[in-house]
Amino acid sequence: MDAEFHEVANEIAKNSLYQRKESEERTIMTVHEMGDLLGIKKTDRYWLLHKGFFKTKVVLGKTWIDIASFEKWYANQVKYKKVNGDEPGKELKAWSYSPQELAQELGVTDSVLYDILKRENIETVTVDYWKRIPKEAFDKWYASQSRYRTRADREKDLAAEAATITMPEMARLLGTTRSTVYSILNNPNYKEFFDFVVIADKKRITKESFQRFLDGQDRYHLDARNEYTEVAAEENMALADFRRKNLFKSGVRRGNGNKNYLTRAEAAMLAKVSKPTIDYWANKGHYKILKIGELVRIPRAEFEDWLNYRENMEAK
Repeated sequence: MDAEFHEVANEIAKNSLYQRKESEERTIMTVHEMGDLLGIKKTDRYWLLHKGFFKTKVVLGKTWIDIASFEKWYANQVKYKKVNGDEPGKELKAWSYSPQELAQELGVTDSVLYDILKRENIETVTVDYWKRIPKEAFDKWYASQSRYRTRADREKDLAAEAATITMPEMARLLGTTRSTVYSILNNPNYKEFFDFVVIADKKRITKESFQRFLDGQDRYHLDARNEYTEVAAEENMALADFRRKNLFKSGVRRGNGNKNYLTRAEAAMLAKVSKPTIDYWANKGHYKILKIGELVRIPRAEFEDWLNYRENMEAK
């Protein structure tokens, strides 16, 4: 009986003329509400109305703004921002850049960016008195040149640059002039040593091929003036050369040992064994391996004593 009663009651409530209806979404707002939304005063409110940026209608002498057309305008401009709400220009930013955005992207000043736009005749458009660059136009120009690089490409270039040197850098490393470097690069006896890459419109020499050049001839050598004191003063020529080459490849001094300590790689080179063998000998107690922060070092005197002892034992 109760179930039947509730079923009838629900049916009556469903079809009642007096049931509560959900409020419909608003489609219009007042000029005052629009001004409060954007945080602007009366003069700016009516200036926007005067420019006809969005649809309006007058009802009983009062102007109302179509909310959908207002949101469309808001998504295609960047001058005005809601006090509390979404960012402006979502649609505008989807298909175009501002000059300031492109200047930051290319790592240049605003004045240089404007010069590029003018010199390269890149298409621009004016939106609400603001200059914009269509993404399609920028992408087309960007693909046609290699001098200017985006942030993403500059990050990629860093890895490539770390593995290469410029011609002036080669001149400094050899302690010679640029003209001599160009003569070397064009010399039939040497040019086969070198490999080149172009980064940001600049021709660069791979470090690997430069090292191949150093190893493959006896006339040109690294200038000793570029070395730091401990490498220049190192009496073990094999170790000095090893550190010199390592410094050239990495550009980081801490990658080398010093007068009193060796790296695992240096110890392995001196003993003509692998780095795991260096660790094995240390674990056997023949010498210590010290960890100083991220650095791993071997006391040089201890290692050389062990190396001499080992060589003497093998000689017997």
